[in-house]
Amino acid sequence: MELNIPQKPCLVQTAQGFSVSYQNRFLYSKYAPSRAIDGAIASLSILPGTLILALSPALWLGLDKLLEKLPEDSFILGIEADRNLHEFAEKQLEKIKKDQAGESDNGALEKLSRIVLLPFEQNDYIVNILSGETSSENIGLPHLSTFRRAIPIEMSAGTQFSKEKYFQLASLAQNTIASFWKNRITLTRLGRLYSRNLFKNLANIPNAVDFKKLMGKITRPIFVFGAGESIEESLSKIPKVLLEKCFVIAVDAASTSLKAYGIKIDALVALEGQLAIEKAYIGGSAKSSLIIADITSRKQITRHTEKAVTYIASKYTDSTFFKALSQKDFFPPVVPPLGSVGLSAVYIALLLRENQNLPVFVSGLDFSFSLGRTHAKNTPAHIARLATSNRFNPVENYAAAFRTGARQIIGKNNIPVFTDTALEGYAKSFADAFATSPNLYDAGKQGIPLSIQEINSDKVKAYLETLQDSQTETSLSSLLKSATNDGKDKPQTVLEYLEDEEKALNRIKELLMFGKDVASCSCSLDDELEKLIAQREYLFLHFPDGYKCKTSDLSFLKRVRGQIDFFLKDIKQGVTTLLSL
Repeated sequence: MELNIPQKPCLVQTAQGFSVSYQNRFLYSKYAPSRAIDGAIASLSILPGTLILALSPALWLGLDKLLEKLPEDSFILGIEADRNLHEFAEKQLEKIKKDQAGESDNGALEKLSRIVLLPFEQNDYIVNILSGETSSENIGLPHLSTFRRAIPIEMSAGTQFSKEKYFQLASLAQNTIASFWKNRITLTRLGRLYSRNLFKNLANIPNAVDFKKLMGKITRPIFVFGAGESIEESLSKIPKVLLEKCFVIAVDAASTSLKAYGIKIDALVALEGQLAIEKAYIGGSAKSSLIIADITSRKQITRHTEKAVTYIASKYTDSTFFKALSQKDFFPPVVPPLGSVGLSAVYIALLLRENQNLPVFVSGLDFSFSLGRTHAKNTPAHIARLATSNRFNPVENYAAAFRTGARQIIGKNNIPVFTDTALEGYAKSFADAFATSPNLYDAGKQGIPLSIQEINSDKVKAYLETLQDSQTETSLSSLLKSATNDGKDKPQTVLEYLEDEEKALNRIKELLMFGKDVASCSCSLDDELEKLIAQREYLFLHFPDGYKCKTSDLSFLKRVRGQIDFFLKDIKQGVTTLLSL
């Protein structure tokens, strides 16, 4: 009988050093083990702030060459997807560090401290570790802001045992770093607006419908409309009387287009925080709709409905203040930051449906456009082109198809469309978020494939014709009435929170203006400032360096002082509103 004994990695002596034998194959050349990895490292251009992903390091051959090229603020993260190889690489790294410990070269020792082997059990949590959700300090990595990029290097042939796994882990690390800096750019531009809108909207929560009470209550099929061109085909082929059997959810930019077709919108999703979105509400398109607004959206849009308003909270930051606020009973449910109002509308639809057997149809989430157009007819973008067109500036927007980054692709049903990097990113995010969602159908005729089941308008029409009226008789008005906030203490809890924030901001302002003259006896001025400011990241979240609370930096404190009055104004307005209830 032949015994199948698991093979452990073992050293093999060669003419030019050691190689490793594992699973009946050499992980390095048996003639010149370090030649290949040395050549790969020699060709690398490593910039400061680089996280080098050492895939399957095994013997860590080439590490000396890599350390010679390692610039400041750069680290080496070893990744091993095989348990036996991980144990082998861990022992080899310990030996290298132990041997080097006897050296007197402080520079070499400092660089060795920047080598980390990701624990085998933490492989699947690499995103959490890098993003700080699981403390990266425990394994020796600094804050994610240290890195600008990640470069993968195949350190041995051990990657061949599970090439997809190594590629996936490297891709996750690269995407995590890229996402961090994309989010930083967004927060630098819009972070203060989001935070100010949040405080303005808090005062509206006591009078709003509780979104948690709406979740799982829609018993009709749901139809989600974006503002892409494909809604024109859906709206022209599916009769209005059949769409009335559905619970219709639309992004705010599509409301005027649906109104032109006479479609009743049950719920309108509003995420935008800037003034420009007001154009979507011209003509009373949201007058009879439930507005599902983000807590960071523009406060004034809620006045455009006579129906009701309910709130969700996009997690636009991982900060301490947002986490603490999300634990409050009055705060709306937190949803992931999907980046697009269309994606958020689909996410909301899946939360609202009674069960997974109810179909959700999607149209208008094209993430692309045809030559000369960008949105469906009668959307704000189309109306603006009509209003400004003349013989020098035609209605057709050809410039969009030829701008930097735009390119033509073949989309659904072999229809050529134009897209760009941002739109493609949204399409990929859609696929990542919803590819496995049951009974979610793409009813759009054109655009980028969404990785969900496609269905044409004729089949949607045929399905809706089979539904009896009794199956779609969900009264939105009665549902909203039962979900309306009836807690008498809700205005008081929101008021208490805003008053506490007002006191804290006034205290920070006082400390910054008068310093030690008003400092507390129980702790030092620096400690009190650190405690108060670190818990209120909205004061500095939008700074270019807003990922750090640097209360020891005078420049930082001056900038924080400049933000306090903006937030005090918004909080005082909210307090006044709540006191008048």
